[in-house]
Amino acid sequence: MRRFGSNRWLAGGLLALICWAGGEPASAQSVSEQSVKAGFIYNFVKFTQWPGAREGDRSPLQVCTPGSQPLDGQFALLQGRAIGSRGIDIRTNVPASEWRNCQVLFLAEGDAHRLESVLRSLGGAPVLTLGDIPEFAQSGGMIGLKIEDSRVRFDVNLGAAQRAGLTLNSQMLKLAGQVVR
Repeated sequence: MRRFGSNRWLAGGLLALICWAGGEPASAQSVSEQSVKAGFIYNFVKFTQWPGAREGDRSPLQVCTPGSQPLDGQFALLQGRAIGSRGIDIRTNVPASEWRNCQVLFLAEGDAHRLESVLRSLGGAPVLTLGDIPEFAQSGGMIGLKIEDSRVRFDVNLGAAQRAGLTLNSQMLKLAGQVVR
């Protein structure tokens, strides 16, 4: 099972997540809201453990979306970024038949109409579901991004993650606006 790494690495990553969570408002004058959301996604993947993960695994982390240009193209900037020994492989326009092959499935706000069918088709598969659909975590998704007081925030559905066999870092849970059990 993959460990979260050294304390120094964990502290640095959590500091970045904290800065995004409580930093400057997401506005066009500083960093775009979509760019901040992409940064959150990167950190969510970094602080998640999948069942059966092996130390030193070099296979790419499949980060998928059924859409073509989520987060105004910022999602694609995660391509090739490393998490431990694994690189991120961004896949867009992923058909429903391949969702279970992904480690992460991101649903953009435009995918709200398919949320129920996506969650039903994944069942208990170990796929981290992320979305910026309103009430995403409350509707059964695992981590939902939202704008609150002009800042990007997130809610976590811990029960959904646990049913899929995923372990979310406890420090990340402390930063969540709401944790659904």
